[in-house]
Amino acid sequence: PGVTLFTQMSLLGNLTLQSGTLLFKPTSSTKSLALGGGLISIGGNVDASSSNATVIFYGTSAQLIPVGTFTNNINKLQIGNATASVVTINQPVTVASNFTVSSGASCAIGTNDTLTLNGPISGTGVITGSDSSSMIVAGTGTLYFDQSTLGTSNRLRNLKINSSGTVTLGNALNIHGTMTSTTGTLASAGNLILLSDSTGTGRVDQVLGSITGNVTVQRYITAKSARKYSFIGSPVSQSIRNAWQQQIYITGVGTGGTPCGSTAGDGGTTDKYNSNGFDVTITNTPSMYTYVPTPVKGSRYTSVPNSESTNLTPGTGYSVNIRGNRNSPNTTCANQLATSSPLAPEAVTLSATGTLTTGNVTVALNNPSIHAYTLLANPYPSQISYTAFQLSNSITNNKMWTFSPFGNGNYTTFSQGAIVNGATGYDNTHGDYIAIGQAFFVEANTSGSVTFHESHKVSGLIPNTKYFGANTTKTIRVGLMSATNSTLDEILIRYNSEGTRDYNPNWDAITFNNASQVLVSLKGSDKLAIATHPDATVADTSELGLTSKTAGSFTLSFSDVESIGPSQKIILIDKFRGIAEDIRSNPTYAFNITSDTLSQGNKRFLIILGGAKPLPVNFASVTANKSGTAVAVKWLMADQSSISSYSVERSTDGVNFKAIAAVKVTASSTYQVQDTNIPASAMLYYRIRAIGVDGSYKYSNVVKLNTNNLPLATISIYPNPVHDKLKVTLNNGLNGTYKVRIITIAGIVAHSQANVLIDGNELTLDAINLAGGIYMLELTDEKGNKLMDKFVKE
Repeated sequence: PGVTLFTQMSLLGNLTLQSGTLLFKPTSSTKSLALGGGLISIGGNVDASSSNATVIFYGTSAQLIPVGTFTNNINKLQIGNATASVVTINQPVTVASNFTVSSGASCAIGTNDTLTLNGPISGTGVITGSDSSSMIVAGTGTLYFDQSTLGTSNRLRNLKINSSGTVTLGNALNIHGTMTSTTGTLASAGNLILLSDSTGTGRVDQVLGSITGNVTVQRYITAKSARKYSFIGSPVSQSIRNAWQQQIYITGVGTGGTPCGSTAGDGGTTDKYNSNGFDVTITNTPSMYTYVPTPVKGSRYTSVPNSESTNLTPGTGYSVNIRGNRNSPNTTCANQLATSSPLAPEAVTLSATGTLTTGNVTVALNNPSIHAYTLLANPYPSQISYTAFQLSNSITNNKMWTFSPFGNGNYTTFSQGAIVNGATGYDNTHGDYIAIGQAFFVEANTSGSVTFHESHKVSGLIPNTKYFGANTTKTIRVGLMSATNSTLDEILIRYNSEGTRDYNPNWDAITFNNASQVLVSLKGSDKLAIATHPDATVADTSELGLTSKTAGSFTLSFSDVESIGPSQKIILIDKFRGIAEDIRSNPTYAFNITSDTLSQGNKRFLIILGGAKPLPVNFASVTANKSGTAVAVKWLMADQSSISSYSVERSTDGVNFKAIAAVKVTASSTYQVQDTNIPASAMLYYRIRAIGVDGSYKYSNVVKLNTNNLPLATISIYPNPVHDKLKVTLNNGLNGTYKVRIITIAGIVAHSQANVLIDGNELTLDAINLAGGIYMLELTDEKGNKLMDKFVKE
């Protein structure tokens, strides 16, 4: 049910439709449904999809199209006629034919709504968007956006161009989501801006049509607690001076100028830029570098020669000291360039404007006979898949290295679906992303070039802004942690059918790290961040290398071991201390690096992966004897040819043992350890664990030692002298069963009673039958500990 209009209608007042459908189906194209001057309140639908239908909004009052108003297809939509109108579209709407916004009128796209334009576009009125509104344009014409609140009212989440001709931007448009070009041409006319901030970065998906004119590409850089270099690139070509140097200070070699000068020229005595266009400092130390194969003055990082004549090149990676936003009131030349203690860098959004990089991009690699590594950069304004890139460029081995200035100072390594030292949020899935503006190292296996393709672009969400940007079945992730439990470095050891015992360029990745503490997995002399070993059922040994510029306390943290079957032991061997630990049971291992050179280096730690095997070892004897306040634990070996070390373990209950000493294997078969910190326990138990070179181990028999070391209660006897009842109190003592003896001064046992229960620390004995004289009271507990005290019988 509803109302059908076959002819033209003009409405100056209100329109209320509580239910049903208002069907506008005129008999000719000259008829229109003109709505103006009132409030449109429709609970049903307005169907104006007829090929003859035109809907016109006019008048000075804001017109509202609520949810459920129009079907998703309006034939023609005109906003503004005799007077201007403001129309808000609060549902997805498709205009099949002409779309007109007259001068002075406005069409606002509602939250999470999409306006689709399939026909000609006309009028100089504006479209008001937001960060949650989108447009699909299949028609042709010029789009004008509201400029009243720049960066906000002239913003769209997504824009898709699917046109048979050209769509032109008549003024500035900001994209915070995705711009898609499937057919036709988007003529940006210099008005397209890809926004970047802490919540996300605008991108351009695969370009199957074309985008002409300059585009401004932004790249948000998070604030840092201290200066660290960022590895970045640009999707457009523009001079460094006119691009990033407008947002950050960029320094370099040159003559003339004055630090923090007031004029804008180059060189001279008062200009703030030197002869090469850089911001002037006292030393003119460079802050922006490219990476070259042959070292210059001992470094492959070579400063850019000039900021005015040097353009940013898409595909080329740069190392840049991003000092913070030079246009912020908090970041000044004085506190960034003219001080030895600069402020920590604030967040800044870099910006470059030029022709957008689309299509294939070819970049030459360094000659691997000189140096195998090249610093590339993502050339597109879209994140790309490194895996897709590498599949198209087998000239590079399947791994890459990136650097996050927000990490631990070490490089992130990604290889064959595995990542180590990833910034927060980056894992084996997200590690494949190369973000917009992110630079990365690749390793060439032969001379030549790589080519980036539009098909390498991906639409997945980058986890955060810490960078700009197929799991292996069995893995062991090892983290080197500080005393405060912060990650200093990280490596990954994995086991699969592609693994080898020697360096494999397709599955192993060397470490780029050179921080104060570095952890590596070793294959011969190759120091690896990711090492791939054969997935063998027999034991496999991984050697770890460790360097630290300082002594101190550290921890090895083990994770991701759940994929390794429980039948395979995972053992950490510390050859410096002579200790073997089960990694499953002890996922953290604390240790110290000292002045002893053997406490670090390539000879200390091993990880043994393998099945449980009995250790062929024979203990000839094990003894434990108390001497003064210590216990001497001795053992004699009949065969120790397959042993790497021993662990001495102690228990106070014969069940739960704890390692108290580690002993390295020597040429002697006799060993002794002094336990100088024995606990307050009457009975101690000792055993020896022999640790094999392959990580297997075997225990000796347990030896039991009565130390008489338990601090039993002192005895209080009262009354003393006693007449008939002898009352005994165990001060600070233990309840339990005791043997009681009363002994004369001559050593004769006058009374003896076994299994006497003391509860509540008190005991009462009958002394009425004792002859007068001096006696000793002796209490002996179940462990043989004795306590004696003297009393007098009247």
